[in-house]
Amino acid sequence: MKKNYYLVQVAVTYSSPCFLPYSAGCIAAYLKQDKEISAHYNIPEVLVMREKPEDIVQRISSPDFVAFSCFIWNFEYNKTVARLLKNKYPDVKIIFGGHQIRPGGSQLDEYEFVDYLMHNEGEETTAMFLKALVNHTDLSSVPNLSYRQNGKPVTTPDYTPCDLSSYPSPYTTGIFDGILKAFPQIEFHATLETNRGCPYACAYCEWCFSKKIRPFPMEKIKAEIEWIASHKIKYTYCADANFGILDRDVSIAEYVVEQKKKYGYPDVFKPCYAKESDDNVFAAGYLLNKNHTDKGVTLAYQTLSDTALKNIGRRNLTLKRFESLDIRYTEAGIPTYTELILGLPGETFESFCRGICTLLESGQNNSMTVYECQVYPNSRMADPAYQKQHGIKTAVIPLFGIHYNPTFNGVNENLEIITETASMPKTDWVKAYMFAVVLQTFHHLALLRFFAIYLRREMKVPYYDFYQALFHYIYSENSGFLHALFQDFYNRKADVETADWTYQTDTFGTTGFYFEEGAFLELISHSDLFWQDVMPFLKKWDIPADLFNELLIYQRELLRTLNKKEASLQLHWNFYPYFEDQSASTPLRRVNAHLHAYSDLAVTGWPDYAKKVVWFGKRYSAMLLTNPRAKIEYTEQEQ
Repeated sequence: MKKNYYLVQVAVTYSSPCFLPYSAGCIAAYLKQDKEISAHYNIPEVLVMREKPEDIVQRISSPDFVAFSCFIWNFEYNKTVARLLKNKYPDVKIIFGGHQIRPGGSQLDEYEFVDYLMHNEGEETTAMFLKALVNHTDLSSVPNLSYRQNGKPVTTPDYTPCDLSSYPSPYTTGIFDGILKAFPQIEFHATLETNRGCPYACAYCEWCFSKKIRPFPMEKIKAEIEWIASHKIKYTYCADANFGILDRDVSIAEYVVEQKKKYGYPDVFKPCYAKESDDNVFAAGYLLNKNHTDKGVTLAYQTLSDTALKNIGRRNLTLKRFESLDIRYTEAGIPTYTELILGLPGETFESFCRGICTLLESGQNNSMTVYECQVYPNSRMADPAYQKQHGIKTAVIPLFGIHYNPTFNGVNENLEIITETASMPKTDWVKAYMFAVVLQTFHHLALLRFFAIYLRREMKVPYYDFYQALFHYIYSENSGFLHALFQDFYNRKADVETADWTYQTDTFGTTGFYFEEGAFLELISHSDLFWQDVMPFLKKWDIPADLFNELLIYQRELLRTLNKKEASLQLHWNFYPYFEDQSASTPLRRVNAHLHAYSDLAVTGWPDYAKKVVWFGKRYSAMLLTNPRAKIEYTEQEQ
C-alpha cells in the first residue's frame, strides 16, 4: 500500500495576491518523475492557502509524512499545524525544510513534534530520503538531513547538486493546475528560477546554498515563461540572486517580452539584478522597461560605510561608476532605484545619513528603499560569535504587512531584526531610520525634489544639509499637521515591542505601506495643510522672490494629485530640461517656455491612486507628471 507524502508551503495571507508554492512544487515535480518513488508514495496536491490551522488539518487525510517548506512568512503557522497533526496522527512523520531551518539539528531539541530537518536544496535530498526508507537503508547515507538517533540529533554531510538539467518544471508538469482550478478568485503570482547560486558571501544574506552558479536549461526556462504568460499570471518574481550575471539573461528578457506581446502577460517580471551592473543588466533592463514589464533597475549599495562593507564582506560599485551608470539609465529613460540596509555592523548614524545623501550627490534622485537588517538563520550574521564581535542586539518583531493584506488566520508571524550594534545604539538607529523616511518622502517621492536640486546646483547647499535641516524643522515644531504625522511615525519606530511599522488607513485601502509612502499619501491628500506647514522652511533659504514663486508653482503643479493627470505651465525659466538633466550640465536660464505634461495612467479613488501611483509607480516617479512614461510637450524661446 502506498504511503501519503504531503507537501505544505502556505502563503503569507489567505487573499489575493498569492504566490504559487514554487519550492514545494519543485520537490513534488522531482518526486513524481521518479518511478521508484511513484510506486511507493502518493504525492497529493501541494497545500498553499493559509486556511485556519484546524481546517488545513482536516484536509490532510491519512498522512504518513507531511513536509513543510518553512520561510519567515509561514514558520509559526507551520509549527501550529504540525503540532495539531501530531496530536491527531501520532505516527505521522513531520519534516521541516527551507530557509528557516538552521544548520545542524538543534531545532529538533526545540520542536519535539518535528521528526526530520532537511537542509539546503530539497529535490534530491527528499528523493534519497524516501528511497532510503523504501530500501531500509541507513539514513546516514542521505545528505542534508538531521534526525534523532538514540534520542539525540545527528546531521549528515552537506550536499549541493551541480547539474540541474534533469529537474522538471512544476509549471509544465501540471503541479499547479489543480490549485488554479480550486481557487479561481485568487490572483496567483509566479516564481521563476533561471539559475541557482551566488558567487558573493555577504554576511547578511542566505539567498543561495552554493557559490557556484548552476544554470537551468534554456528549454525549461522558456517553457515556464510561456506557461506563466499563457496562464495570465500578472506578476513574476525572478528568484535569481544576480539576474544579468550570465550573457544568456538578455535572451531570457527578450523571451519574456516576446511572450508578453503574444499573451499580454506577465504585467511585471521582477528580477534581482546583478550588483555588478554591466551591459547585460542594461540590455535586459532596457528590454523589460521599454515594454512596461519591469519597474526599473536596481543599482544596489546596501551601505556606503567602508567599515560596514568590510564587516559584511561586500564590495560596492565605485561612486564614479554608479554616477555614470545612473546617467546612462536616465538618458535611456530607464528608472533606477537603490537599496540600503540599516543596522549593518560598523555603520554609524552619521555614516548612514551621509551615505544616503552621497547617493543623491551621485545622481540617485529617482527611488531608494531602506530596509531594516534582518537576521536569517543560515546567514553569517546569525552566528552568535559574529554578533558578539560586533555588539549586535536584535529584536523579534511581528511581521508587518507591507503591500499585502495580512490575513494570518490566527497565527502571526515574526522576524528578527538588528536594532543596535556597537557603532549604532538603538536611539541612533531610530533616528537614522526616520531621517531616511524624511528624505524618501520629500526627495524620492518628490514632494520637494525640485527645491532640493535647485539649492544644490545653484546655491551649493549639499543634500545632507538640506535634509538635515528639514528633519530638524519637522521635529522641532510642536504643532501642525506635518509635525504630528512624522512624530507618530517616530514614536512607532521606537517601539520594537509592538512594531506597528505599517501605515494603513481605509482611505487608501486595506493594503499596508512603508512610512514614507504613508507620509506622501497623507501630505498629497492634505496638500493645503502640507504647503502651509512647509512654507516657512522653504523661505528660509533666501531664494530670489521671482524664481522662488515660479519654482513653487513648478513643484506643486507637477505633483499628481487624485483627479489631476495633466499640467500646462507658462515658464520664465528652463526648469524642465534643467531638472531632467541627470548630469547637471544644463544651466538654468531665463526663457519663455511652455510645458504640457500628461499621464494616461487611469486612477479611480484614493485606494487606486495608492496602489498604482505609489506602490506600483514610485520606481519611475509616477507621482510626477514629468515621469518617464508621461507624454511631454515642451517648447522654449530665449528672452
